[in-house]
Amino acid sequence: MAEKIKIPHASRYLNHVDIGDGTALLYSGASLCMDLVPGEYALRLAQGGDLSFLSSEETAHLLRRGHLTYLTPRREVAEFRKQVRVILEKRDRLDRKTSIANLCFILTYHCNLSCSYCYQKSLAEKTTVSYMSGDFVDRFFTDYYPQLFPKTPRKLFITLFGGEPLLPGNREGITRVLAYARRRPSIGISVATNATMVPEMADLIGPGRGRIRHIQVTLDGDRQFHDGNRVPASGKPTFDATIAAVRQLIALQAKVSLRLHIHQGKLDSAQNLVAYLEKEKLLGHPQLTVYFSPINTFDSEQNSPADAELFGRLFQEVASKTGMPPSNFDFLGSFLDMQSKKILPKVRFCGAGGDNFLIVDPLGDLYGCYEEAGHRQRRIGILSRGKVRFSQLKESYGRRHLLNLPECLRCSAALLCGGGLPE
Repeated sequence: MAEKIKIPHASRYLNHVDIGDGTALLYSGASLCMDLVPGEYALRLAQGGDLSFLSSEETAHLLRRGHLTYLTPRREVAEFRKQVRVILEKRDRLDRKTSIANLCFILTYHCNLSCSYCYQKSLAEKTTVSYMSGDFVDRFFTDYYPQLFPKTPRKLFITLFGGEPLLPGNREGITRVLAYARRRPSIGISVATNATMVPEMADLIGPGRGRIRHIQVTLDGDRQFHDGNRVPASGKPTFDATIAAVRQLIALQAKVSLRLHIHQGKLDSAQNLVAYLEKEKLLGHPQLTVYFSPINTFDSEQNSPADAELFGRLFQEVASKTGMPPSNFDFLGSFLDMQSKKILPKVRFCGAGGDNFLIVDPLGDLYGCYEEAGHRQRRIGILSRGKVRFSQLKESYGRRHLLNLPECLRCSAALLCGGGLPE
């Protein structure tokens, strides 16, 4: 029998968010239940101690929802571990049953821009292969793909990545990927691009089999800030060209995802950009979604209270105008869906180490993470002489889930993030 305390107390998995209108959202990181309560209630629950301010009916409700518990902290973690194990087993069975795979081609490490914060800048100088050739793509699908996916996936999502994947030198590789997809209706193609080369590649973009339908485009902020950060060798501004490319993509009937970078201390620039997108009738366009993404040098602990408040307002503003949270963290949408659908929460942060997500670069190196691509000491396998050879690192990544992360099992947000990135 689970160890219990005679008096109910706040669960260690209780989270609360102040809504700002006198109410707060309680959400349980264990049961995943959400409830609106008076803000004062949430604060007193979070502080612990005497719960006599709650009526017996309120106490019973909060117990049923998982916000309160009789379990000791140690026993609550043990019960949560059991829950995670069940979810992990169900997730593995579901992955085998649904047979959905994600494959990323890093076509090149070269780029026509020189962003100061780019984590791939040094990789182009070190690589011995500039672009993924058409012959490499053909050999990949003939020789290596059957080894990587012995059971043909029911659905395959291919992402074209870089560097800048739409550079002219990548056209041959891209057309070979699209030719393969054209013969297989279960394959979807997307690209992550700075959009400066969209006019030259427009014939490859749009709806229909064997075409690039989903496009991610990055903006760094308003015109002035963007043009100071995302610059080509010529030094020419790129903001207006990027916006023009977004409009062209919409005209081509592509689905566009705008990635808005958040820079430390520059939230006013992000705010100006959102206002611009709304004025230009891009924000809320049915073919366009928006999400915020902090750059890789962003340190949330250095945020001022004013910046945190401003970002909160900006996030809510975009969410209300677009009808969805402006975040690429899929658990936000999934968490909301869990309230009405049977969706399994996260027990792994990402697909690194799994069998249904792989990244391949022009050298034939395999990776499990975008940010590790090109760093050969972090590759999880290689393609060589017709054979796939995986390294020990793939197995190590495969073991990275909540059951093997004791500190994460004690975290109230464990089922939302799945354990975070490996170090």
